[in-house]
Amino acid sequence: DETNDMMKSLLPAAILAGALTAAPVAFAANTDTTAMEGTYLLVQPNESQRLLALNPGGSVSLVSQGQQVRGYTSGLGTWEMTGPDSARAAIIDFNDPARESDSNGASQIVYELSFSGENNGRFESVTGSFTGKAYAKGQNPLADDAEPNRRFANRFDGTRLTVN
Repeated sequence: DETNDMMKSLLPAAILAGALTAAPVAFAANTDTTAMEGTYLLVQPNESQRLLALNPGGSVSLVSQGQQVRGYTSGLGTWEMTGPDSARAAIIDFNDPARESDSNGASQIVYELSFSGENNGRFESVTGSFTGKAYAKGQNPLADDAEPNRRFANRFDGTRLTVN
């Protein structure tokens, strides 16, 4: 009876210990961003096309077909996985300070991304939207009290850029 009682009290502890040691492995598998990493051509309805590069380690870069015409730079920022097939990216670009505008400083753009079409461990497609805020020259877009002078948004569909 004593052995049986001891086994009854040790069994739950052994199960709990096993679950706790396996949890980091399961969590690590769910945070692998490899399938999302890469460069995507984003096509907006009746708008400019963009290249969005989600780099390993969480950095992101963006170039746009419309940046020369509209007067802003390429963007850089950070991204993170928000689910098994979703991510969010935050990017800063700079508007032409010579333009006569009250939003000729930096812009902060947030991308919400949903991936699909996994093939050989990589997503082939992305859809989503972005929202942006443009600030006055000299204003810090990351400051808690920063008020944008202009807001903008759009949606897009994208395809992974591959080497054929």
